[in-house]
Amino acid sequence: MAKRVSLFLLLLAVSCGRCRSVSSVDAAPPLSRAWLQGTVEPETGTPKRGGTLVVRSMVEPVTLNGIEGATSRDTWTLRITRNLVTESLIAIDPKTLALVPQLAERWRDSDDHRTTTFWLRKDVRFHDGSPFTAKDVIATFEAMTDPKRPTGAVRQDFGGLGAFRAIDDFTVELRWSEPSPFALRQVAKLPMLSAAQLAGDWSALAKAPLGTGPYRVDAWEQGVQVTLARVGDGWVDRIVFRFVKDHTVAAAMLERGEFDLMTTVQPVLWRALEEPKNAWAQTGYRRLVSVDNSYSYIAWNQARPVFQDVKVRRGLAHLYPSELVERSVDLGLESPTTCPYWANGPQCDPQLAPYALSIEAARGFFADAGFIGDGTRVRDGVPLSFSFLVPSTSVRLGKLVPLFQEQARSAGVEVRIETVDVATLNARVNARDFDVVSRVWTESDLESDQFGTFHSSARDGGSNFVGYESAEADRLMEAIRREWDEPKRRELERALHRVLFADQPYLFMTSRRSLDLAKRRVHGLEPSLVWYDLRRVWVDD
Repeated sequence: MAKRVSLFLLLLAVSCGRCRSVSSVDAAPPLSRAWLQGTVEPETGTPKRGGTLVVRSMVEPVTLNGIEGATSRDTWTLRITRNLVTESLIAIDPKTLALVPQLAERWRDSDDHRTTTFWLRKDVRFHDGSPFTAKDVIATFEAMTDPKRPTGAVRQDFGGLGAFRAIDDFTVELRWSEPSPFALRQVAKLPMLSAAQLAGDWSALAKAPLGTGPYRVDAWEQGVQVTLARVGDGWVDRIVFRFVKDHTVAAAMLERGEFDLMTTVQPVLWRALEEPKNAWAQTGYRRLVSVDNSYSYIAWNQARPVFQDVKVRRGLAHLYPSELVERSVDLGLESPTTCPYWANGPQCDPQLAPYALSIEAARGFFADAGFIGDGTRVRDGVPLSFSFLVPSTSVRLGKLVPLFQEQARSAGVEVRIETVDVATLNARVNARDFDVVSRVWTESDLESDQFGTFHSSARDGGSNFVGYESAEADRLMEAIRREWDEPKRRELERALHRVLFADQPYLFMTSRRSLDLAKRRVHGLEPSLVWYDLRRVWVDD
């Protein structure tokens, strides 16, 4: 059998448009509907212990401390730690998305939702053997709510928490000054950490948090991987998260069989693997597709005077070529959106459609904002010009931003593309040192509290890194947090969607899909908004 070419060359071939792959292998059998659509096939095997699961992680976390800094909300920090290394008082069930007991054996919420009592399990120990008690719960809440600690990104989710106390060694009470339907779901996302470790050096906590989960951090090789070792109720003995930011490098490693679970497959590779000559992928891997509660967006830093004008932001929205991006960049694998909520949920107003690409409409908005001229638009002697910060590893943005730049040039807007590494990009965003950036927000839940992302109080130390401020949006987010009647809350959320659409603090681009590949030796993978439950995954020898 002739040797196939590397996926690096395959990607280059596919990128030329209608070029076909030049790999040469025996033809695969006809592709099943399940494989093409990435749906889960019925599992017939019996779970067994042992083996190693190697997972491609597109990002190396800055910290594994789930309450520290904005990076504690990073998707891969959570995927590596949540339910594997650390656990919470209660959890979100991956299948039903209902709240279920975890470190608390049961809980009770008062009729007025102002008092929640948790009765803790008495059989839980941290990875160092020390018992888990109410002392650790109180220490976690104290650290999270301490304004002197770098916990603002998590603290913003607990604005309604008034007080907390230990009733005894295994009973904890939370008192809510502002009860919210999101409150317990935020508790389910708060990792319980060791009081002893919280009182020590947080740099140690960042590298290897003591948890109560079925896996402990065995090793963190900077720039290479984090390895988790089983100490409790899991199937595989070890889970290795390999850090591979570059998608072309990851594709080459996939071909060499170095990943059991290849995440964040790019659309060009996803489509290329459907070619008849790529039997090695079709027979050796399952494809998994899920629609995440996740969206991509372009963020305008409203600390910059030019972006404080909503007319400028609306004009720029008319320059985004959504149909061209969908066709030539996303290859039909992502869906346009205007909404910060889950695409399949009831929170989005279905009447709102993306701004149509229109150079004429954009020019009109810019003129209304005072930017005039036949060439580059100018206001008070200052050109309509800005820098677009792009991570060097993003294949998608490497194609998308030049398309936007071309449309902007036609409308008299100068867009400079500034390419930086991911660490630099994150540092600059955290420092608010950017003009424009494109990122992805992911929420591992059906419910999404937009308070921390868009409320004006979250501009300093929170996740509102664009500095958006709107009295009407603030009012709606505060009302949403107080509304327990679900139909009424959904209407408020749709109203918030309409305000954000009008104000354009972000240009919402697409609702994202997870495109993943798993070796056929891997069993038990089920896509969920919470992500995969790796505790329930097992591998063949």
